[in-house]
Amino acid sequence: MIKMVKNLVLAILLILPVGVYAQQDSIWLKCPLEDAIVVPPPKNVMKFDEPDLCIVLVSIPDTVVKAVVTGRVSNVVQNDDGKWDVVFYYRDYYFWYSGLSKVLVRRGDNVKTGQPLGNIPLGGSLEFLMYNFETPIDPIRFLECKKVLKTE
Repeated sequence: MIKMVKNLVLAILLILPVGVYAQQDSIWLKCPLEDAIVVPPPKNVMKFDEPDLCIVLVSIPDTVVKAVVTGRVSNVVQNDDGKWDVVFYYRDYYFWYSGLSKVLVRRGDNVKTGQPLGNIPLGGSLEFLMYNFETPIDPIRFLECKKVLKTE
């Protein structure tokens, strides 16, 4: 009986760290646009920046871009084309939004899930990148967007 209890305790101690690690690594993300369509890049396009797993989101009826999760804004910068990038983080995850026409947050702001970060033009697109510290991650696995278009 005592040997069986020891084996049970040992098994629990071995499984517990794996379960805790798995919980820590999972994250659920709200879609940054209402009724967004995720448009993966065409396969025949030359890729200059292979490690970045960028997805493009398009939404016709909505132009408000929202935070996918609660976090803190680390950078807001205007590009040469006049559009804006917003970067914010949650724990070790960084979220990069590119293509905003108007920004509603500043560096250092705390944001909540679903809070507006800015706007894109009507019929415009939003480029979204996700990183775990410096490692690019495919955001499609974590985003709760309604439609995903596949290109061939």
